[in-house]
Amino acid sequence: MSGLAGGAAVTLAGALLHTLVSAVPFLPIAIAQVLVRTTPGRFDSFFIDRLGHGAMQLAIIGTCIAYLLLAAALGVTIPWVRRMLLPLGAVARTAAGPIAFLPLWVVSVVLYPSNPQWVARLAFAFITLPLYVAGGAVAGWALDRLTAQPSEQAPDPTLTRRYFLRAAWFGAAGMLLGVSPIGALIFRRPDPGRQRLRGVSATPSPVRLTPQDAQFARVAGLTPEVTSNDEFYVVNEDVIQPDIDPAEWRLSVGGLVDRPLTLTYEDLKSLPVVERYQTLECISNQLAGHLMSNAAWVGVPVAEILDRAGIGSSAVEVAFGSAGGYSDSMSVAKALDETTLIAFGMNGFVLPRAHGFPARVLGVGTYGMKNPKWLTNIDVVDRPYQGFWEQRGWSKPALVKTTSRIDTPEDGATLSGDVMPIAGVAFSGDEGIVRVEVSTDGRNTWNQALLKTALSPYTWRLWLYRWTPPGPGQYSIFVRAYDGTGAVQVKVEAPPFPTGASGIDGISVTVA
Repeated sequence: MSGLAGGAAVTLAGALLHTLVSAVPFLPIAIAQVLVRTTPGRFDSFFIDRLGHGAMQLAIIGTCIAYLLLAAALGVTIPWVRRMLLPLGAVARTAAGPIAFLPLWVVSVVLYPSNPQWVARLAFAFITLPLYVAGGAVAGWALDRLTAQPSEQAPDPTLTRRYFLRAAWFGAAGMLLGVSPIGALIFRRPDPGRQRLRGVSATPSPVRLTPQDAQFARVAGLTPEVTSNDEFYVVNEDVIQPDIDPAEWRLSVGGLVDRPLTLTYEDLKSLPVVERYQTLECISNQLAGHLMSNAAWVGVPVAEILDRAGIGSSAVEVAFGSAGGYSDSMSVAKALDETTLIAFGMNGFVLPRAHGFPARVLGVGTYGMKNPKWLTNIDVVDRPYQGFWEQRGWSKPALVKTTSRIDTPEDGATLSGDVMPIAGVAFSGDEGIVRVEVSTDGRNTWNQALLKTALSPYTWRLWLYRWTPPGPGQYSIFVRAYDGTGAVQVKVEAPPFPTGASGIDGISVTVA
């Protein structure tokens, strides 16, 4: 009980410190970041499969609970420490609590992750040591109060319960404060993604719509063709999104280059820019999942930057590093392809913080893991580079698999009417979608669906099939897509780990 009281004190003090000084992270979040970065890919996939990206919140909650339990366990050692310090006399009683809590401080320093947004490890150690000394002192004081029962009085069973409740409340308050965005709301810069992108001139390639495209505007439940910035899926390895000042941000270009470069934010925006529509999908997206979105992006071709730097003859890959420590790579040929961008705009706005402000990589044909956010450095290397998720067993090429999804009707719906719309989206990276087929009889026969004109060669396509049911009953509906080469999507169902999910999406409906 005394250790829990001390742990609650350290937690609340650490939360207050982090709220006032964001560069000093709240320790349970910092440890959760370490756990996220060190667990193998199969372990990550297990929890993502079952909890989606609420698995990140689970890691934080679990770390908070473990942190308080460890403090509670250290509190049990205080009497033993006092006995060891008996030769010191009265000092033993005062010093035992802080000494018992030193292992918790050591653990916090050892597990402290490297992050340019946070203070260095040594500074963190000095800043937080007084917190653990004070927490240990609170634990020792609580132990004295719990054990200081006059011999003529019976032990008060309510005292322990009161201390437990107080410690639990203070601990919970510290955890809530530490993981809350209160400090960000007070001290953090506003999200730059709320600002319109100005000072650049680029327009996406015009799309020649056909008369049949108008049919898609009247389909209820169909995913919007362009995803708003607020609705665009977000999957981050960083527990805390980096808050970067564009005036101080620099993009360094080095490694096997003839002329190393350093670009400011304004330098980047002054280079020749392009705008294009492109769909992104997370490699952890489940079959028929919604970790897939489409936007209009503005950016600079990576080739524009690498041409200025000059690539060495022994170059094999180009590695991209992020402010939070994330990294990934692509071949030199892929980096020099005109489709690979450094993006700084999204749907007419400045790139939002959640999507990588000030700049992120944007390649085509690969899952989102290959496109690091919060870009800070580009390094040309002479060997294959292992990125963050590749080190954990995920696919290095991470090529997008052809996928299709039924948006409407919903699984289990009861339908009525003569003609019923079945609609959704299909995507195949940079291969494009040329055909979508729908089966309404359990995959015995297939019927071609109508395709909306794609916004670009790199986006999903909306599809629509108007179905006339033969009569009342229960029906199994499936969808499959064909990529630009004419290959049909893989029907064998597989989980996301390690190369991305596959399978045929299907639903069951009842026709009244």
